[in-house]
Amino acid sequence: MIKATGIEKSYNDEKVLKGISLEVKDGEFVSIMGESGSGKSTLLSILGGFLMPDCGQVFWQGEDISTFGENRLADVRCTDVGFVFQSFRLIPTLNVKDNMLLPATLGKKASKETCDYVEELVQELKLDGLLKKYPTQLSGGQCQRVAIVRALAYKPKLVILDEPTGALDSVMEERVMELLSRINRVHGTTIIQVTHSKKVAEYGNRIIYLKDGEIDG
Repeated sequence: MIKATGIEKSYNDEKVLKGISLEVKDGEFVSIMGESGSGKSTLLSILGGFLMPDCGQVFWQGEDISTFGENRLADVRCTDVGFVFQSFRLIPTLNVKDNMLLPATLGKKASKETCDYVEELVQELKLDGLLKKYPTQLSGGQCQRVAIVRALAYKPKLVILDEPTGALDSVMEERVMELLSRINRVHGTTIIQVTHSKKVAEYGNRIIYLKDGEIDG
């Protein structure tokens, strides 16, 4: 599904990632853990094609994504990859429903089946009654759940999540992780998540530890 080789990234002459190599196979659920500043979010952004490394390569389905160009990257992110950012990145001028359907709409997958699936996710994550609200009218936890529905709406092959439960209480955290686990198990969706929580990480079938920009162990 996705393979990274020799990934390096620096900011202001400080090296954040130091030659990371890893592979995630189709249908895996991989958790990435590490202390703050270990490079987790930077690595996730590179794996998702939102950030290019200084050195190294990332391959999606055997293709080097550095050769894609912005248009193809955007197309892939609207059809094959769902991404949940730590800051959610909801569009403030769109209501909740339109935010949820935005990638599916851009990827021309906003079919009745997609809308029905979104409705199922809305019910499961207790967001019914909020569809006409705007992001500024929501709590942090509600925004996080909207972002999760948006990432899952068009049933992407790969879902990448940065701290997917950071703004949730324990009950909703469990509900979200059970949902992700079921999607991985039933649909074979490949999932990569970054988390500080050992409990959340253990929903994955493999945990990768980062320390000071390198894989630890």
